[in-house]
Amino acid sequence: MGFDLDAQDPHFSQFYTSPLTLNPALTGMKNGDIRVAANYRRQWATISEPYQTMSLAADLNILRGEIGDNLMGVGLVIFNDKAGTSGLRRTKISTSIGYSQYLGYEGTYLSFGAEIGVTQNSINPSNLLFESQYDGSVLNGEIGSGENFTKTSDWNMDVTAGLAWSYTPDRYTSFYAGGSIAHLNRANVSFLGDESDNLPMKYTLYGGAEFRLNGYMSATPRAVILKQGPHTEVNLGAYAKLHLSEPRSDNPFFLSIGAMYRLKDALIPIVKIDYGPVAFGFSYDFNTSKLANASNAQGGLELSFVYRGMGGKNDISPIPCPQF
Repeated sequence: MGFDLDAQDPHFSQFYTSPLTLNPALTGMKNGDIRVAANYRRQWATISEPYQTMSLAADLNILRGEIGDNLMGVGLVIFNDKAGTSGLRRTKISTSIGYSQYLGYEGTYLSFGAEIGVTQNSINPSNLLFESQYDGSVLNGEIGSGENFTKTSDWNMDVTAGLAWSYTPDRYTSFYAGGSIAHLNRANVSFLGDESDNLPMKYTLYGGAEFRLNGYMSATPRAVILKQGPHTEVNLGAYAKLHLSEPRSDNPFFLSIGAMYRLKDALIPIVKIDYGPVAFGFSYDFNTSKLANASNAQGGLELSFVYRGMGGKNDISPIPCPQF
């Protein structure tokens, strides 16, 4: 007897702190010359070997000041995901390029981007148990499974493209939206010889805003929709951003507190601290789905770090861009 399992790509609850894995069109879309983002996620430790996802990304503005108010950026992403007992691991190294066209209205940009990378998928079948290994009492790993894994590791190419729009009339107000399509080449990720298992394309749509409520607080609503194969994920929420430094400070200090909700899956409280060019984020997924019975409602811990540096020529004025 056999049956198929479907799954989505790994994701981050703090998707806005990992712009290059959200949409390659965001490459170079920032007020500054360099941005470094690191994200770590660990989930489902109470029900299995923890699933762990890590990402390290950096992007640079190039030709800044040489193409008017337009922006061009290049980026690099290193991504690793390990899924549970099977040891299914995905390691990806990719490069991206983005171009942002100034639309002639203060702080309004339309951005285009593409990413190309190589991915290694691997699995450790020795950690798996199958029905054929049942000895009458228990599943016995000493009995051969009879499964034909012709390979346990493979490499493939991965291609993503995206489009983004943003409007930032001042340093405390912004609106943005965008979308991307990942796995355009639909690589074969099967470990079973001649069988074909083409990776479904993933569609991402997102949007958000920031606007001041008063002199000391801003609101930041956000939402993202992911669609891959038969699965759809909707994550939405907001937080209050407290302004804890003097206006126009050289090192602005913000404390953000709020929550996201992944529909039919998890409630996600979030705390984020911005100080000068660095930002730290902490969140935790509390299961609200049927899985909560097995996980005791404990889902996943997630940490993020972002550094935004100016650098470059001192005579170039800052370009108004949203902080995703």
